[in-house]
Order: sequence, then C-alpha cells, then structure tokens
Amino acid sequence: MNIYFLLGLCFLPFILCFAGFKLFSSVKMSSLVLSSLSGLIAVLPITFLQFYFSFLVPSSNVPEKYGILMLFVKILIFNGIVEELFKTLFIALIPSKKIKFRQFLICSMLFGLCLASFESAVYFLRNIQDASQRGAEIIYTLIFARIFTSDLIHMLCAGLCGIFVWSVRNGKADILALLFAIFIHTAFNFFGNFSGNARWFSAVTLLFAAVECRVHYQKCSGKKDSSSDENETIIVFQQNEEPGEKRRKLSSSAVVISETNPDEEKKPAKKASSKKTDSHNDKTIAGISLNKD
Repeated sequence: MNIYFLLGLCFLPFILCFAGFKLFSSVKMSSLVLSSLSGLIAVLPITFLQFYFSFLVPSSNVPEKYGILMLFVKILIFNGIVEELFKTLFIALIPSKKIKFRQFLICSMLFGLCLASFESAVYFLRNIQDASQRGAEIIYTLIFARIFTSDLIHMLCAGLCGIFVWSVRNGKADILALLFAIFIHTAFNFFGNFSGNARWFSAVTLLFAAVECRVHYQKCSGKKDSSSDENETIIVFQQNEEPGEKRRKLSSSAVVISETNPDEEKKPAKKASSKKTDSHNDKTIAGISLNKD
C-alpha cells in the first residue's frame, strides 16, 4: 500500500475541479489559488474546536447514553454550526470586487472541495493503522465513499455560504442560504450514522443541497441584475430640435426628454387649417359662379 498514492487519491477531486475551472471558466488563477489556500487554512480552527468539543461530549457515549436527540444536537454543533460558520468566515477573505457572482461561487465551491479533500486525508491517516490490520480495502472504500458523498456535501454547502457572503456584500443578506448550509450538513452527517435504509437519506440531502444552491444562486443573481438595471442612465434626445424646446430631468436616473412648446405646435396647425378653408371657399364660390353662368 503506497501512502503517497492514497494521499493523492484523497485530493484527486480537488485537482480535477481546479484544472476544470481553470480551463473552462474565466476565473483567474490567483482567485483559484487563494480559495484553495483558504480552504486548507480553515481546517485548522475547525479541527481544533471539534477536538475541544469532543472532550465535552464523547462521541462513543452519545447514541447509547443520550439518545437520538442528543446525537442530532452534537452533529449540529460539531459539523453544522462550527464548520459552516468557519467556512463563511474564510470565504469572506476571498476578494470579490473584480470578479462576477458566478466566478465567486466557483471559488467558494473550490474552497469547500479543498477543505473536504484535506479532511479525507486526515481520515485516511487516522485509519491507516486499521488498514494495516484489516487490509487496504477499508481505506479504498473510505476514500471513494467520501469522494461521492462528503466531498460533494462540503462543496455544495460552501457554495451556499459563498452565496450568503456575496449577498451580504451587496446589501441584501440571504440568511436562508447560510441556514440551509448548516441544516443540510447536519442532516447529511446525522443520517450517515445509521445503517440500513435510513442511510439513504444522506443521498437525499445531497440532491436537496444541489437544488438549494441553484435556487439561491438565481435569487441572488436576480437581485443584483435588477439593482443594476435601476442605476442605468438612459438619455433620450429628439432628432430635430427647435428653438422653443425645453429640457427637464424626470428622475435621478438622468432621463432627459426633449419637449416642444405646445404654443408653437398649434400655430402651424391653425395656418394650415385656414388655408384649407380658404381654398375650400374659393372652390365653392367658383362653383356657384359657374352654376349662375
């Protein structure tokens, strides 16, 4: 069993996504690297707090001694609140002034995937002694299971945290995005502790996370588009200007409308109408004189 190969296998999803985002998106290399480094650094405070809380609530005694409710509370604190709040804090370090919303979401998801890959490496090193006794199959099962489950949930929840950070920076905080990230991560780990059919609810949380990430992305991008449309400056000019024109500003969006003096519009109309009546009278008089003749 090659340890370096297994460590590389833990980071394989991150490497593939990093290369894919660089090749098929417009995100700069500096933003991708900064997001990856933030994901690695975020592991340190998360691991420290989880290690500290593990002494307060030993994981081995939670299900038997305290029951299902206490297990849910433990997972909510350990995985939901601690991990997602620290994800949000470190995602906030990613600059967003010169990138678009879609690019910032990609950086946030890469952040979560890097964190998840490092976490898989920690689980691998923790279980390497069991692998030497029970065989390498347990390690391969652990790594591949996390690639298609835990890595995805970390990436999608980090995307929701990134949407929350972006919404706060743009003045309309989408607090539901952060709450859904905490709830989804908690539900995923909670159902993962069961065996049998109940374990499949973890897969349902993955689908729910993907849907919520899409919904909140559209919601936040729609708000930004509408706000940008309101601030657009539209100037309307009349092609043929006359000396009696007046210009006035209707709103703060600097809409300028050219307006013609109504008195000047009426004068030509009156002259035209008088000419028509005169010509009509001449024809009538001519007709009468002809009849008389």
